[in-house]
Amino acid sequence: MRNGKLLVRFPARATSCVWLLREDAAWLVLAGSHGWLHGDYHTAHADAEWLAENLGLPIRGAAT
Repeated sequence: MRNGKLLVRFPARATSCVWLLREDAAWLVLAGSHGWLHGDYHTAHADAEWLAENLGLPIRGAAT
């Protein structure tokens, strides 16, 4: 954590999870070297669930 913000290395060196992160008014879903920006939590969470199921990875969240 730096200056009260969580730092996530992007692109990831190895994919071990699907990240679901809040960035101001938006939600960011990260999986490996790919990222998707969503305007609401429900859409972002559905996207993260789909990715996690299809990639066989857990979802990690660091939303504050």
